[in-house]
Amino acid sequence: MSAARDGLLRLLRVPPEPRVPAGDAGPVRVFRAGARYYSYRLVLWGLQQLLTLAGLVGSVAGLTFLQRELGDGLFVYVLRAFEALAVAGFVAQVPLTFAMLRLDYELRWYIVTDRSLRIREGIASVKEKTMTFANVQNITVKQGPLQRLLGIADLEVRTAGGGGGEGGKHAGGESLHEAYFRGVDNADEIRDVIRERVRRYRDSGLGDPDDLPAPPVATEPELLAAAREMLAEARALRLAAAGRT
Repeated sequence: MSAARDGLLRLLRVPPEPRVPAGDAGPVRVFRAGARYYSYRLVLWGLQQLLTLAGLVGSVAGLTFLQRELGDGLFVYVLRAFEALAVAGFVAQVPLTFAMLRLDYELRWYIVTDRSLRIREGIASVKEKTMTFANVQNITVKQGPLQRLLGIADLEVRTAGGGGGEGGKHAGGESLHEAYFRGVDNADEIRDVIRERVRRYRDSGLGDPDDLPAPPVATEPELLAAAREMLAEARALRLAAAGRT
């Protein structure tokens, strides 16, 4: 099972575990999707498979009726070939999509540090977002009827600039200013942790690395003194080497 899992990850070119965002030396919290989130996704996957299977059964029944009306012509044989390919494709995709569903659940990473958060999700299409607490504006818990029944929720984190414009979106239409802790069973805890760290971050007066003041530049007399000191050290080393020889 482990070999099959590793082989599928290599086939899909899934990158290794995400790194903790650079520059964060404080406490790190890693959250994962709840076990009932997997059940939630599994139910949706099962419904999708049933709908696909119902479509295949309907097409087989329709083709059987058409064959009775038209006989065994070339057109019917071509339709039968497509039907066989569709059935074979359906059977082949069941274990593959099931494995991908499981991996999608296992490889969700929600990392919260003292300065930022990083979220990675997806298997076929891996998405990773990093948001600094300097830009976080809204933290919202979202929960649908089925999620309430299962005791899970989605936590939405929105940063500045996340309005309705098109400029802050990926090519796939997803906003660059929104991140989701999907399917967590401790959404309130995560919300409180993020709120506390946002408050600490802002109270400390930290900003983005680009906003930090530039390091002091040495003046010309200081550079000249440093150069003379290095020259003196070089001469002393040369004399010491000459004495040993």
